[in-house]
Amino acid sequence: MQVTHVVLLEFKPEVAPQVRENVASQVKALRESCVHPETGKPYIVSMKAGADVSIEGLQNGISHAFVSVFENTADRDYFVNQDPAHISVVQNVKEHLAKVQVVDFIDGKLI
Repeated sequence: MQVTHVVLLEFKPEVAPQVRENVASQVKALRESCVHPETGKPYIVSMKAGADVSIEGLQNGISHAFVSVFENTADRDYFVNQDPAHISVVQNVKEHLAKVQVVDFIDGKLI
């Protein structure tokens, strides 16, 4: 079953817009730079990303969202725990972030 991986970011207040854009670009590039260890091919099924445009006022500082879909939990687990491209991006961008929230789910699995 496919797994949807949602990452929500809050930047530190002093982070300049161009740095925020660079961080977002690095995260979005993972769609192509993360390759499966067995096939050598990109394994993220899809990725959507963007800055918050909500009118509800419930963001609590969150300004950017990244939604990735993986074919299965094994691919998601590899991405989170072992993928060198992902680990490198996390190390590069974490100094700019005040908060990170992550939620993973399987569509339709409510309990």
